[in-house]
Amino acid sequence: MPRPGRVTGHTATERQFRVLCTATGPTGFVFGLLCLDTFRAQAWPPAPRAALAAWLLVFGIPVLLGIFATWAPLRLLRALALAEGVVFLAILGFWLVVRAEPLPAGADIPWVISLTGIPAVAVAAATRDRIGWAYTVLVCTLSGILRSATSTDPHPVLVGVEDSLYALLVISVFVGLTIMSRRGAARVDDSARITRAAVAGRAARVARKRERLTIDALVHDSVISTLLMAGRGGIPTERLSRHAASTLDRLDALRMPRSNRSQPGSEVSDRLEQLAAELAPDAIVQADLDENLAVPAVAVTALLGAVGEALRNSVAAAALGAHHRVVRTVSVRGYHGGIRVVVLDDGVGFDPALVPSERLGIAQSIIGRMERLSGGAARVRSRPGAGTEVEVSWTPEPRRPAAIASDGAAAVQRPASGAGPLEAAEHPEPAPAVAMTTPDAQPAPPLSDAATIEIEAPRTVVRLPRPLSLGILAMFIGVHALLAFGDYEPLFGLPWEIAGFVAVAAAAILIARAAGVDQLSSTASIGVLVLSAAATALVSYPMTAVQDTPFGHWYLGAVTLLLVVLAVRGREGYAWTGYLIMSAITIAWALSNGLTVVDGVLLVVRHAGTLLAGTLFAVGLKRSALTLAVLNRARALSAAAAATAVAAIEERESQLAQVNVLCRPTLERLARSDDICPEMRAECLLVEATLRDAMRARALFVEPLVTATRAARLRGVEVTLLDDSGDHPPVEAARVAAAVADQLDSLYSGRLTARVLPAARATIASIVIESEDNRMLVVTPDGLLRDA
Repeated sequence: MPRPGRVTGHTATERQFRVLCTATGPTGFVFGLLCLDTFRAQAWPPAPRAALAAWLLVFGIPVLLGIFATWAPLRLLRALALAEGVVFLAILGFWLVVRAEPLPAGADIPWVISLTGIPAVAVAAATRDRIGWAYTVLVCTLSGILRSATSTDPHPVLVGVEDSLYALLVISVFVGLTIMSRRGAARVDDSARITRAAVAGRAARVARKRERLTIDALVHDSVISTLLMAGRGGIPTERLSRHAASTLDRLDALRMPRSNRSQPGSEVSDRLEQLAAELAPDAIVQADLDENLAVPAVAVTALLGAVGEALRNSVAAAALGAHHRVVRTVSVRGYHGGIRVVVLDDGVGFDPALVPSERLGIAQSIIGRMERLSGGAARVRSRPGAGTEVEVSWTPEPRRPAAIASDGAAAVQRPASGAGPLEAAEHPEPAPAVAMTTPDAQPAPPLSDAATIEIEAPRTVVRLPRPLSLGILAMFIGVHALLAFGDYEPLFGLPWEIAGFVAVAAAAILIARAAGVDQLSSTASIGVLVLSAAATALVSYPMTAVQDTPFGHWYLGAVTLLLVVLAVRGREGYAWTGYLIMSAITIAWALSNGLTVVDGVLLVVRHAGTLLAGTLFAVGLKRSALTLAVLNRARALSAAAAATAVAAIEERESQLAQVNVLCRPTLERLARSDDICPEMRAECLLVEATLRDAMRARALFVEPLVTATRAARLRGVEVTLLDDSGDHPPVEAARVAAAVADQLDSLYSGRLTARVLPAARATIASIVIESEDNRMLVVTPDGLLRDA
């Protein structure tokens, strides 16, 4: 027998359909066996082979559906489901046209109508909702007509109506569950598509930000440093040429595939020693790394970049303010299976609280760079007059938060301002008139965060909408009232039947009241079992072994339907416990009335097929939902990985193209120069300032502001452009840039600071002008310029 839940499929809709097909197989097999004796007694004498073929088709197609459910194409499964519906209608039509005559007493129920529910559910699963409901009403009506035509009861029309309504009630539950589970699966598929798009979009944004920050760090460490050394003078031309050539090589290397090769500890130590010898020849390097230590290339690159930035800042700070010979040490040690490097000096130090927020040195080149590295961490401690300590590390295990410095020293650990404190010494500039946080300066979140969006899984329990649930409840009570009291029965058993009917109705109402929850509570489930057992005992107690009414044992079907609802509401164990209780009471009744155990079992065994169908549906849907949740997450991660790769390449190419346009000609001239003239030094400073604008003011780095800024700087105006909007630039950014350009065109001296503000502010930008007439302007959300 196929195991429910072992289904394939990439969407919830497909998996839900396969679950239904899987459940159809064993259900059809069980019902086929249960009606085998009836079929043999009712086989059409003129054509026994045709009758056998009809029986094999109507019961064999569901079995084939169950066998093929896990691997066959959906088109084949749908064709088989529709074929089942057509074959069943054809057999019903044959009975109505050719054999519409009373059958022998005691065997007047045509075998074919025992299976009405299976083709109805198959058609509902394979077609649209309206077609499924229409088919259900049609086959239930035809089954009732056929039942009335073959009945030997004195009131055949009443029997046909009762049979038709009962079939409609039972099948409506299964068809309703089928349709609602299909709708739920379609919603899950829509949600999964939206979620995958959201995850991929976020992953792409993270990847773009990482690439920007990576290139920004390279630009800051190499390009800007080289341009500043050239612009300020004091560095031998030969050394500047080497720096420029090395910077060009680094820019070119970014276009090459990134190596995944790990480097041994000795090689990492050698590279760190070479770096220290080049940037700070007087630094003392103390290296003690295990030869067997393997450090990934990406970690080596990050460590070298961060240590290089720390050494450059230390040398620059000493040149600007130290009154004694600064002692620098670079300590390289193993650390939790990884590596830790500490750069320590006894220089002038600094106060992190006094560093302007737009500085990028430590925030990007040290802390940001290491925290973007999986397993990386960084810490910077300093205070005025007490030197500076920079610690960077990489560990292969998940990163733990770095400890915050104590002993009275000011600590900088991923500062909210995104500032690079040591950069104040490297590139001293006046503080801007307006100080804001720079969100873009903060490290990008790790890529894995892009996949933490919750991915909705299909419900493991199917709920009917309240209107449909109330409609079925009303039909349940009405149909069973007709079955219980519509026949001509002895009056002495009427009080017991009324009590049993009340118990059944109460159990149905108890289930319907909990329609708004996924899983029925244990208390409610036990209540349903108690009421069902009471109904079975009450109605059967006055009954005799000779039962002339066609629906004398109506309570067994009613209780079974309640147990089916328990199963699909996530209480399969309670449902089968209730079935066992019902079976025990029925067998006890049979024995007390002179019947055998087999007689009692035969009364309840056909109801096992109905409960089995509901249980297979519930269990299969639950297993499928769990599998699909894993599949959806894997697909979301795959989409995120693909989006990351594409976005990273696109962003890298875009950023490198911009950097090359802005600085490559100047760097190439520096790399070839034997002597640097004053005009070239001025050009280097101008290119360096433009690069800073591109990094710190992305929303403002557009024309006509780029041209206006260059012209203003050539006239001697100090220009600072900042962007605090992060990943949410204002819609009117172009109008802000145009307004700043207009102000710059009218300035011939002084200083202008333009800042795009965070999205939550009442204004979107501020412009501070320090000239002959100091003033501050703001830009409103609609792009209008006004005085502050």
